[in-house]
Amino acid sequence: MTSPVPFDQARGIAASAQALPAVRRPLAEGIGCVLSEPVTAQLNIPHVATSAMDGWAVTTTEQPRWRLRSDSAERPGTVLDPLAAGEAVAVVTGTPVPVGSHSVLRSEHGYIEHGDEQGAQLRADPETPDLEPNRNIRPQAAEARTGEVLCEPGRILTATRAATAAVAGYDELAVVPPPRVRLILTGSEVITSGIPAPGEVRDVFGLALPAMVGAMGAELVGMDRIDDDAAALVDLMEEDAPDIIITTGGTAGSPADVLRPALTRIGAQILVGSVAMRPGHPGLLAHCNGTYILGLPGNPLAGFAALTVLGDPLIRALRAVTPTLTSHTCSAGSTLQGPRTGVRLVPVQVTQETVQPLPHASSHMMRGLAEADAFAVIPAGGLATGEHVECLPVPGSPYRPGGWARTSS
Repeated sequence: MTSPVPFDQARGIAASAQALPAVRRPLAEGIGCVLSEPVTAQLNIPHVATSAMDGWAVTTTEQPRWRLRSDSAERPGTVLDPLAAGEAVAVVTGTPVPVGSHSVLRSEHGYIEHGDEQGAQLRADPETPDLEPNRNIRPQAAEARTGEVLCEPGRILTATRAATAAVAGYDELAVVPPPRVRLILTGSEVITSGIPAPGEVRDVFGLALPAMVGAMGAELVGMDRIDDDAAALVDLMEEDAPDIIITTGGTAGSPADVLRPALTRIGAQILVGSVAMRPGHPGLLAHCNGTYILGLPGNPLAGFAALTVLGDPLIRALRAVTPTLTSHTCSAGSTLQGPRTGVRLVPVQVTQETVQPLPHASSHMMRGLAEADAFAVIPAGGLATGEHVECLPVPGSPYRPGGWARTSS
């Protein structure tokens, strides 16, 4: 095995992947993707002036009294004939106000008088402010004018941005699709249920990775389990061409480790052969025929550390999410022991931007990571209490300290 790649360099290599080509998707299917085109108003918003209240559209008059027309807007979309001088007509919120409207008198500020000769008359409360010009009328183009940019490309299409695009007249948009990920879980000793016998271990990756992959913005398209068999691994890797294949286990260089021999057989280019970090040192990143292969070590904490360090920036880069590298600076709540070389990743809890390391944080353990908000990145030599420490979000963690979840998207 070649010398390990320095931590920051390894992350930078993963983050340098080219974004996937844009595709056009219906608005609902594009939510969560990055926009490849600006969202501009295809019409004035609103495209007609509408009532902001239930009540009556009224014309200007010296006396707060109007002839009440017999027609009315019983539904918000009703289009009414123009108002003549001295007329009023009933409207509901969202009704296009008829031509000739001076303002909308809200229902609680007016009352109707019925007479035989002049018909129904509308009168206004003397104290109402609703007779000011355009009162309770939502003017045309109050939110946006035709051609105005509502959302720049490069932003994530959130649910509210998709709704705004719909209001602006869109049915579909050009977006960068989520990377398609296939999982290949290796290990003859791995079982998926029950109490493991001596020499067996329970599967953790098949349970956690699908949710983590989804939380990072990728799309899981398949999952296979195989024994430690290089030929079987080659067959699976050559079977289809997703954007990313994530394998678990077999990343080191012992005779029992099958990933590196399989990568040699398919002619893959090794981008990151190993990383100068503990745990997760044997994690690797390769590329072959348009597909990235991310190899996670088989020890649980080591595997999830490699996913955080290499997988997160890779997926963000393919999605065109910027910045592709995310971290957050906290303060060490106690002395943090570092490695002799490279960096050490420690599961930590964060309280008021101060980190505390968790116990049960050896590479083969899960208990510490289960309670962690983040991985603290401890450099060689360690950190003293109060010193700044870089933290990386654990994929799928609900924890979002101030500023961490904010990106240019």
